Amino acid sequence: MSDERSPRLLVAVHEDDLFDRVERRLRSTLDADIARWNAGVDATVVDSFDCVVVADDLPDADPGAVVAAAGDVPVVALLRPDGDHSAESVLAAGAADVVLVTETNLFERLGRRVASVLAWREDRAAAERRVTEDLKERAMDEAPVGITIADASLPDDPLVYVNDAFESLTGYDESEALGRNCRYLQGPGTDAEPVAELRRAVDAEESASVELLNYRRDGETFWNRVDIAPVYDADGDLSHYVGFQTDVTDRVRAERAAEHYAAVADRERTRLRGLVDQVENLLVDVTEVLVRAETRAQLEREVCERVAASPSYACAWVGDCDLSPDAVVPKEWAGEAAAAVVGLRVDRQAVDDPVARAVATRSVQTLSDPEGRFHGDVVLPFGSVVAVPLVHSDTLYGVLTVYREGEAPGEPERVALEALGSAVAAAIDAFESRRTLVTDSRLELRIQVADASAPLARLAQANECSLRYRGSVARDDGTVLLFVSPTPADAELVADDVPGVQRVSRLERGGGDALAEVHLDSGSLLSLVAERGARLTDLSVTEAGTVELVVTVTDRSAGRTLIDELSAVAAGVRLDAVRERAGPAATPREFVSMVEDELTERQRTALQLAHLGGFFEWPHGTSGDELAASMDISRSTFHQHLRAAERKLVAAFYRETPN
Repeated sequence: MSDERSPRLLVAVHEDDLFDRVERRLRSTLDADIARWNAGVDATVVDSFDCVVVADDLPDADPGAVVAAAGDVPVVALLRPDGDHSAESVLAAGAADVVLVTETNLFERLGRRVASVLAWREDRAAAERRVTEDLKERAMDEAPVGITIADASLPDDPLVYVNDAFESLTGYDESEALGRNCRYLQGPGTDAEPVAELRRAVDAEESASVELLNYRRDGETFWNRVDIAPVYDADGDLSHYVGFQTDVTDRVRAERAAEHYAAVADRERTRLRGLVDQVENLLVDVTEVLVRAETRAQLEREVCERVAASPSYACAWVGDCDLSPDAVVPKEWAGEAAAAVVGLRVDRQAVDDPVARAVATRSVQTLSDPEGRFHGDVVLPFGSVVAVPLVHSDTLYGVLTVYREGEAPGEPERVALEALGSAVAAAIDAFESRRTLVTDSRLELRIQVADASAPLARLAQANECSLRYRGSVARDDGTVLLFVSPTPADAELVADDVPGVQRVSRLERGGGDALAEVHLDSGSLLSLVAERGARLTDLSVTEAGTVELVVTVTDRSAGRTLIDELSAVAAGVRLDAVRERAGPAATPREFVSMVEDELTERQRTALQLAHLGGFFEWPHGTSGDELAASMDISRSTFHQHLRAAERKLVAAFYRETPN
């Protein structure tokens, strides 16, 4: 092509849109005459052009055929990524260049690539003449990779040339390197296998590429990619080996670090998969409990037992959230170290406590602490805790708290535990709905009152004794008769200066067991218990004045109301524990059967004869002597049997009858 004219380009493209795109890119770079051809081409067509640009959409010819027909005219082929022709096949056919038709800079640079092809065709001979031996030598000396030449005609193939990059890479200057086989770069950490591979290639006069751990002059190690190739003289005999050394330390270390991290990640995945499998198996076990359990208490207790029995966990408890507005307290627990959580109270306002957060956010919360400080100042023998809220249909039924020895679980296990919590909550919801409709089961609440001004607290403090519950009677006027045993037994209870206590009377009992009757004013804690339909089953008062009540209520709503009303009349009211007591009160027939089972035959006979003979009427329908004679026993023996039967009957009555 002459400098006096513009190059002539033949663009063999079938589709109009593609031709427009090709033309724009060519004209953006070249001042050329462009002709279009949209069918197959032959030598007569291309002979007058300086270059042919051919696309693979021609209906009558493929790029390879155009290359063959073009002869000495260079061809640039345009290939679609999803076309039938590969760049390798077109280049093998003799194309000068291949450009992919994509929306990238590859296609954007089409004009420059055609210009390069035209320039190479015009100036190739001159360019090749400029590549002198001196240029080649300077290129080797200044190459950014290490270059060595070993003389294959001398024993042990010594180095006869090293470039500057080799000296910088190894730390050995030219005088130290020449005349030696390059194995001096090897050391105790060099793997023998790639060294042997190099030796096999040299012996076979072949090329090779290996990676070696080599040693610099100062003893520092580096990873060296060594590429060697044989060089032959004019007679075809092996004369030298040229070698290229590239520092690939960063890449090798990165690859090894990646392999290490991949192995660690694989082990972690395996560990997590094992944990998740355990949780999934646990979910199967718990599902069995959900189906089989007959009461909510049994459900919560057995869920704790199944969780604590899992290899992943050490202890579990279910806490109540709705009866106490300020705290979460365990109601069911299981595990070898479960005793550590008995009496635990979690402040619902403690933002650092995972249980409080789970209640507030209704999401699974975790915390790891090697010292076991999860709940304020309480120290537990565990390494981490998981708090799972029991939520169903927007109702929070409690929180399942699980402890383990190691770190807190990751996300997969958390998701599985969340599913477990949802299943348990759904089952609790079903129990609550069913209990409301068809059962008379009750909740047992253990309530502590730390109010030094409460009447019973003042009574214990004033008389320096503790009090133990023996029974109570709620009267129609709102007052309560409370029967207690003081400790020490010889304490003389005096209530002259105790507001809320009308009087105290000492009742004499045999066996040295002290008993006192305490008459409480209306509005006391115990009168509130009676007025709300609750049943007092136990009571104790410490010498320091702390009152502990154990009451049973019909349901959670009644429990919440009772706690709220107790809090209104006394300070320091808190719920310490909640237990579900399954089973309705005994029917009359069941009550009779129960009493009869407790009576001996003689006690039963004495009681029945006294009832039928009018002994309990006044005046007596039958005397004790007559009844004793009918049983063929003495009068004193008859009265012993009768009094024993009466005690058992009255005791059973007060066990089964609410206050």
